[in-house]
Amino acid sequence: MSKIVNQPVLVVTDGRKKPSRFFWWKRWFSVSRIIDIWSEVGKWWEGEPERTVYRVVSDMGAMFELQFEAPAGRWVLYKVYD
Repeated sequence: MSKIVNQPVLVVTDGRKKPSRFFWWKRWFSVSRIIDIWSEVGKWWEGEPERTVYRVVSDMGAMFELQFEAPAGRWVLYKVYD
C-alpha cells in the first residue's frame, strides 16, 4: 500500500547526482539503496516537465518515490510506501 505525498523536499545527491539523503517531516532520511529509476513525461500539453523518478529504501527500511524535475532543479517526495 502507498500514500501520495507530492511535497517538495530538500535532497542531497551523491557524485552521480542520485539521491543520498532527503529531509522530510523535520528529519533526515538516508538512502540505503535505489531500487529503480525511470523517466516520466508529464502533461506536456500543459507544460509539465519530464521527471526522473527514484524508488528508494531508507536506512530504516521505509520505501519512497522521489522525483527530480530537471528544468526547475526541484525534488519532490511523491509517494511513501507502507
